[in-house]
Amino acid sequence: MSQQANELFENFQELTPSEFFRKNKQMLGFSGKIRSLTIVFHELITNSFDAAEEAGILPEIKIDLKRLGKEHYILTHSDNGPGIPEDYIMQVYCTMFAGSKFRNIQSRGQQGLGCSGCVLLSQMTTGEPARVISCYEDGDELKGVKMKFKMDVKKNKGMLMEKEEYKGDHTGVCIELQFKEVSYSMAEQGAFEYIRRTMIGNPHAKIIFRDPSGHKYIFKRAAEIVPVLPQEVLPHPKGVTADDLIFMAKHTDKRRFKSLLTSSLSRMSNKRIDEIEEITGIDLNKRPKDMKWEEAEAIVDAFSKMKFMAPPTSGLIPIGSEQIEKGMKQILKPEFIATLTRKPVTYRGGVAFIVEAGIAYGGDSGRIVNDQKKSEIMRFANRVPLSFDQGSCAITEALKSVDWRRYGLKDLDNTPLTLFVNIISTQVPYLSTGKQSIAPEPEIVQEVRQATMKLARKLQKHIRAKRAEKEKAMRSKIFEDYVPAIIEESAKLAETEVPEYQEILAKVTKRALAELLGEKVDDDDEIIEEDIEDSLVEELDEFGYKVDDEHSNIKKIEDEQTTFEDNTNLDEE
Repeated sequence: MSQQANELFENFQELTPSEFFRKNKQMLGFSGKIRSLTIVFHELITNSFDAAEEAGILPEIKIDLKRLGKEHYILTHSDNGPGIPEDYIMQVYCTMFAGSKFRNIQSRGQQGLGCSGCVLLSQMTTGEPARVISCYEDGDELKGVKMKFKMDVKKNKGMLMEKEEYKGDHTGVCIELQFKEVSYSMAEQGAFEYIRRTMIGNPHAKIIFRDPSGHKYIFKRAAEIVPVLPQEVLPHPKGVTADDLIFMAKHTDKRRFKSLLTSSLSRMSNKRIDEIEEITGIDLNKRPKDMKWEEAEAIVDAFSKMKFMAPPTSGLIPIGSEQIEKGMKQILKPEFIATLTRKPVTYRGGVAFIVEAGIAYGGDSGRIVNDQKKSEIMRFANRVPLSFDQGSCAITEALKSVDWRRYGLKDLDNTPLTLFVNIISTQVPYLSTGKQSIAPEPEIVQEVRQATMKLARKLQKHIRAKRAEKEKAMRSKIFEDYVPAIIEESAKLAETEVPEYQEILAKVTKRALAELLGEKVDDDDEIIEEDIEDSLVEELDEFGYKVDDEHSNIKKIEDEQTTFEDNTNLDEE
């Protein structure tokens, strides 16, 4: 038996993160030809945005995608950020789980996998090295370096192949990667659509994109303000676990557990420490490293019974209603738009988040499918578009649960409508490492519903007003079409000349036509229109025509011969 056990473990190995994701690239979102290329765009763009904003720079990105063959592309991505110092370039692009985002802070990326994942996919599909040019400031000096390297998957680090100095005139990074088994598409989940949606959530950015056909798209920035940088916040007691406390205890320099709690958790005061000791009976003056698992569990249980202030929200920086509106107007050019930013709330008791939403109707809103306009849902998390796994996302669940018929939309799917929802949080509860869908936490679903329904009520008012204007114009058009014929017939019956009626008729339809043209009408004209409209209704009634209450339809009561004979008899009498 012992011999069998030894044979069984002869092939026992330890995988580096790079080796693991080389065998499981779908966990990084690289599954499917269109999706893989879109995820590459996503990772490179978000890293450029983060770097530029941290340096106080308005982001400007240039992307050039060339087709070398069937499902074979070369991607060149450059930005105007602060650049990457030479010593860190291969760490950024070749080391999994390495980066500056492992903090309790609002961030587009949270795992340190993005750029290195792109290099890994390139290397796996083409075998070609990555080429990077980085220009950065070193003191008062502008330095530049040009490097060619590959990823050593076994060691989870880079292998330098070439390096030379580079003279640039501004800071920034340019990376060139080749990919096979990927596909560029203009579809909803393609790379172009990802850029389009990115510009709505990041109106302060500018992106210049040249597609494989050579067509150049310039997405101009709609705002000139660099977003305020979010601040790191301490975890809230309601959001920690026993394992979190044990981890803190093993990696702290504090001498007492009470000082560890007050310095590592938000809303934790000395009064709360006394309350914890009273509930648990644990001496919190003990050394953190002496803390046992059972004691950590008892403390977490005490947290659940205690009342704390809501977690601080100073670390959450939403896009803002005004900026969302600018972004949607720039891209969608809608006839109606409404946006809002909700107040911060929490999920799981201690993780703060903010929901932002927008509705755009008409114009370029929605998406075209088979020459027909359909509605579209734009999901975002910390300003980043979520292009895939829509069906399992909390945002989709919330929007589908709304009864849109209450707001004047009989068929949501076939309405030229764009729904925008952005979740802001230090800990967005993604369902997978691909970061494309949000877990349906009840609090998140409820907040999205409330935000959307509030905007839907505003859209309902717009649709009603638009419908009323259209009906009014139709009524005026009916008078304009029928009244001349009736006046002429009346003149014949009375054996008189046809009177001048054009001026009066013009006043009847003046207001409706003016409203269609967006012009103003004097109050006097409105009164005249109403008086004339009423008198015309009476005249029409006398000649055998029935006008409904809305003045939108005119029907003859009997056929023409009967009406004519009746009127002739009246004249004879």
